[in-house]
Amino acid sequence: MFKKRFKLFVLLSLFSIMVIINVSCDRPSIQESQQSLFDEFINELFVEQVQSDTLSLNYTLARPEDYGIQHAETTLGEYSIEHMKEELVATEQYLHDLRKFNYKELTADQQLTYNILDRYLELELQLGNYLYYLESLGPTTGLQAQLPILLAEYNFYDRDDIDRYLELLACVKNYFEDVAEFEREKSKQGLFMTDAVADSIIEQCMAFIESPEQNFLIEYFNEKIESFPGLTKKEKDSYKEKNRRGILEYVIPSYQMLIQVLEELKGTGVNDSGLYYYPEGQSYYELIAKIKTGSDRSMKDIIEIIDTTIGDGIIEITKQTLSDPMIFEKLESFTSFPLTDPEVILEDLKTNILEDFPPPVDVNCNIKYVHESLSDYLSPALYIIPAIDNYMDNNIYINGNDQETLATIYTTVAHEGYPGHLYQNVYFRSKNPAPIRNLLSFTGYDEGWATYVEYYSYGYSGIDNVLVNLLEVNSEIILLMYARADIGIHYEGWNKSKAVSYIKQFVGDEAVATEIYEVLLEEPAIYLPYAIGYLEIKELRNKAQDAKGDEFNIKDFHKFMLDIGPAQFSVIDDHMEVWLNSEENILQGDISN
Repeated sequence: MFKKRFKLFVLLSLFSIMVIINVSCDRPSIQESQQSLFDEFINELFVEQVQSDTLSLNYTLARPEDYGIQHAETTLGEYSIEHMKEELVATEQYLHDLRKFNYKELTADQQLTYNILDRYLELELQLGNYLYYLESLGPTTGLQAQLPILLAEYNFYDRDDIDRYLELLACVKNYFEDVAEFEREKSKQGLFMTDAVADSIIEQCMAFIESPEQNFLIEYFNEKIESFPGLTKKEKDSYKEKNRRGILEYVIPSYQMLIQVLEELKGTGVNDSGLYYYPEGQSYYELIAKIKTGSDRSMKDIIEIIDTTIGDGIIEITKQTLSDPMIFEKLESFTSFPLTDPEVILEDLKTNILEDFPPPVDVNCNIKYVHESLSDYLSPALYIIPAIDNYMDNNIYINGNDQETLATIYTTVAHEGYPGHLYQNVYFRSKNPAPIRNLLSFTGYDEGWATYVEYYSYGYSGIDNVLVNLLEVNSEIILLMYARADIGIHYEGWNKSKAVSYIKQFVGDEAVATEIYEVLLEEPAIYLPYAIGYLEIKELRNKAQDAKGDEFNIKDFHKFMLDIGPAQFSVIDDHMEVWLNSEENILQGDISN
C-alpha cells in the first residue's frame, strides 16, 4: 500500500488550471506536458515508496542520491491497522491523481505503466476491506523466515551502509512488537492462525535462535566485514562486536518475544480448516488469488483451466506409456541429471538458452547455501533480487549441499538462474524501465515465468527425450494438483477428508497426502502464482502460435514476454494483440530467422 504524498496533487491542480488558460496552445505542447507530468508523477511515487523503510531502500537502490534521495531515519517501517488505513487513504489519492492524466496523450510505454498502475492500485484498495485477514507470519514466506536472509544479504556499498545495518538491528524489536500486537488483534477478531501453524512458526524461530553466540548472522557478518576494503583491524573488530551485541540484544530477543506471544495466543484460533470457513474468507481468497496470480480470471475459470490441463496431462502420460511400456522403469531409475554442480549448471544453461531466448546480460552470480538453522523451513532455492542500479551482482541460495539435493538441482537452478528469475530480472533492469515498475509486485508473472522455463529446461538437461517429456508433464500435473487442492480447501470449503482423498489420487500415499494438506492450510494461495502464472504464459504462447502459424518463432515470443516485463496478464494480453498485428514485429521475426 502506498503512503500519502501532497506535492504531486498540487502540481496536477496547477496543470488543470494551465490547460484551461492555454486553450489556444498547439497539441504537441499539451501532449509533451502531459508526458512530462506523468513521468514526474511516477518518479515521485517511486521516490516516496522506496524510502518507506531502510531495508527496501538498500535492496532497491545502490546509489539513492542519484534519484535525489537522502537517507533519513533508519527504520523497518510500521505494521499496524492504523498505519494500513493511512496507506489506503494515500493509495486512493494516488489512484485519483493517476486518473487525471489524459491517457491518449501518453507515450506507448507510459500507457503501459498507466494500465499496470491503475489495476494495481485498484486491487490494493480492495484489499483494504480485509485488513485483519492479512498475515505477515508463515512457515515458508513469513517475515520470521525471510528476515534472516534479508539481513544477511544487506548490501554494504560503503561504511554508511554498515552503520545503517547496525542501526537496523535495533529496529527489529519495534517491528516484531508491531507484528505481535497485530496477531493479538487478529485473535480478538477470531482470525488467529491454527495451533499447527503456530507450532510450526515457533519451531522455526527456536531453531534460528538455538545457539545465539553461533547465530549465522554473526558468522556471516564477520565474513563480510573481513572482506570489506579499507578497514583497519581495530575497525573490523569494533564492527563485529557491535553486530554481535545487536543480534544478541535485539534480534534474538525479538524472536523469543514472538515465540512467547504465539504460545500465549495458541488455542484462540476458531477455525482449523480453510479460509472458506471464516466470515469473509471466500471473498478474501478470491481477491488474493487475483493479486498473487496477476490473472483476472474468475475462480470458476481458474478451476476449469486447471482441471482441463491436469486431464490433458494424464492423457499425455497414458499415450507415452502406450508408446513406451518401459517408461516408468526409466522414471524409477532416474536419480540424477548429468550435471550436479550449480555453478557448472548456470554456465551450461547460459549457453543452452541462446537458441530459444534473447542473449543474457553478462552478470556475476554467487551460489550460496542456506544455513542449517534455516534449512528445514526455507524453499529449495531462492534468488535475491538485485538493486535497480546494481544488477551486475546476483546471489542464488541453494537449500542443501548434499549429493541427494544436488543430483536433481538442474531444473531448480534454471528456475532461479537462467532462464529464470536471475535472467528475467537482469534483462528487465537492463532495459531501463520506469523505476516504479521495479517496486510493483507481480508474483504471478515472476513465478509463472520461472516455472515455465523450469519445465522448459528439462530439454536442456542432457537426459533422454522420452524422460524429458514425462518429467515435464508429471511436474506440471503435480503443481496443478497443489493449486487445485488449495482452491478446494480455501475457496470451495473442502474438508480434510475430501482434500486428502483428492491429493491421494496423485501421490498414492495417504500420509503424504495428509502432509500436503497441512502445508496448503498454512499459507493460502501460496502455489497459485506458480501454477496460474505458468498456465497464463502457456495460454499466451498458444495464442501467439495460433495467430502467427508457420511464422511463429519461440524466441520472438520469449522476447515479447521479457520486454513487457512484470504485469497483470490482462495487460500483457492486450499488448500482445498489438504485437501480433505489428508489421514491425513480423519483420523482426523474419530477420531473427
